[in-house]
Amino acid sequence: MRGYNRFFSIIFTAAASILLIIALLIVSIEMFALNPGFFESEYRKLETPQSIGISEQDLIAVTHKLLNYTTDADSSLDIQAEIGGEMQEVFGQREKDHMIDVKALYLGARNFRTFCFAGAAALIICAFVILKGQALKTLCKSFLYVSGAFVLIVGALGIYAAVDFTSFWVSFHHLFFTNDLWLLDPATDVLIMMVPEQFFSDLVARIIIRFVSIFVAFNAAAAAGLIIIRKRHSITTEA
Repeated sequence: MRGYNRFFSIIFTAAASILLIIALLIVSIEMFALNPGFFESEYRKLETPQSIGISEQDLIAVTHKLLNYTTDADSSLDIQAEIGGEMQEVFGQREKDHMIDVKALYLGARNFRTFCFAGAAALIICAFVILKGQALKTLCKSFLYVSGAFVLIVGALGIYAAVDFTSFWVSFHHLFFTNDLWLLDPATDVLIMMVPEQFFSDLVARIIIRFVSIFVAFNAAAAAGLIIIRKRHSITTEA
């Protein structure tokens, strides 16, 4: 019976570790992909207002509209601004249709992030109920082992993006979108002018750096937990 308890605890903590790491990745994405400050810094770096022919103030207003729509805080993308000296609707129908897909993708990711955190918490509680005092040690070990696999996956994706970002970004769209609405014209579509490939290259780099920093912190905590547990066990055994 004890063997079964340990087996299920390992399964629970390994699954919890996977869910927790996925949730942390989604959180890292949200930190920048939905951060108006990041957009504004990229606009200054890439001189986006000048390339579009829009004022910085209007571009920021359009950006807030876009982000609010993506997070479901706004129901439409209807917004007008002065572009190239003429007042016009900012986004065309193809851009709006693509953003319907982007919004659905984000809301799905947000719900999955919540599920991952809740699922990880439930599995960890189950492990503690089964193993009690041994659960923390098992959890720390499982997290470190699972992290090794994620290092390989994220590392491979990072190298892929660094070597050929265009191919990486096209592959991303083929994976997550079932149509070609994401193929916009940089000469006429404001949406792609706002967020060109260089913008997304910088975004992915920031996300990876932030995720790695959080990832390292959690692994350091897990390793420290194992060291403390082993020291306590050693002291108890000697006593």
